[in-house]
Amino acid sequence: MKPEEYELLKAACEATAASHPDLQRSQRESPNESAKSIENEISGFLGAIWQDRKSVYDSAEEALQPLCLLYDLALLQVCDLSHFGLKNRRHRSRVIWPEAQLPTRPSPNAVFYVLASNLAQSMQAFRLLVLHGFESQARATFRGVIETADLLTMVLAREATYREFVKSFEDPKDSYKHWRSHLSPSKIRAAVSQLEDGDPLSIPIDLTPNEIRDGMYQWLSEFVHVNFVAHIVAAHPADANGDSRPLAMLGNVGETSRATLVHCLLYLWITLLRIERLLWEQHRWKSLRGGRSRKWFKYRCRTLDELFLSYLPTYWEKNPLSDS
Repeated sequence: MKPEEYELLKAACEATAASHPDLQRSQRESPNESAKSIENEISGFLGAIWQDRKSVYDSAEEALQPLCLLYDLALLQVCDLSHFGLKNRRHRSRVIWPEAQLPTRPSPNAVFYVLASNLAQSMQAFRLLVLHGFESQARATFRGVIETADLLTMVLAREATYREFVKSFEDPKDSYKHWRSHLSPSKIRAAVSQLEDGDPLSIPIDLTPNEIRDGMYQWLSEFVHVNFVAHIVAAHPADANGDSRPLAMLGNVGETSRATLVHCLLYLWITLLRIERLLWEQHRWKSLRGGRSRKWFKYRCRTLDELFLSYLPTYWEKNPLSDS
């Protein structure tokens, strides 16, 4: 703790002693001593927790392979989209909707950057959580990943969705009403399902992308909403052997972490396949200059396909989605 931070803590303890003298007397120490006690607990008790999290993270990257490799390649693809959007956010040539008559503010390039950047950040947050043993919290975070990914998909798929997304309102009630009518997760999920029905993706799993999306969102929602069983699972994380035990405020990396990571990877895969198809077929990325940049993105897409094909079908044969 820095000296200036300790001074703030000491002042807070002195204020506590002045406003709650009986509580201070019950500690049988001065406000300064109480400040020292709290400082020691932060460095000692919390320090041990941080060390435990570091140990879990170091072992998790190895324990969750090859899934981490697949996830990192998917994350690389999204970060590349974000970086490309950042570089071109003020460029005169549009990277999305090149021929549509759209509002100039915000620019389509800036809209693409904002969505891709938020998706990349959310995916990084999920990775940090699951590798630190906070698997239940990672599931909650990935629901946000899904909502951003689906929104990006529909902004690329339908000009009408793009137009609704860039609208803004001064009145919070009008803003909420607009969101509810056009951009809520349920509305966007329904639009993605319609898109899939009209132009289906082919994947080597005995489930359709729509079945995966519906099952995945429902599965995640069970852990995000107030559910006693879900809270029990989170408070008793299982290790690699499947043994669960209470760990107070700590998390763990085990088979449940692996299952969650696989579920999320499958969702990311079908999403990236859809986004790639939209960018190349609807937004004419095949004609963009800088062939190495865009063609290299496409090359990595096919490499990601091969990684998924080499692992995920086997996993799903042993662990059906309905049983996970």
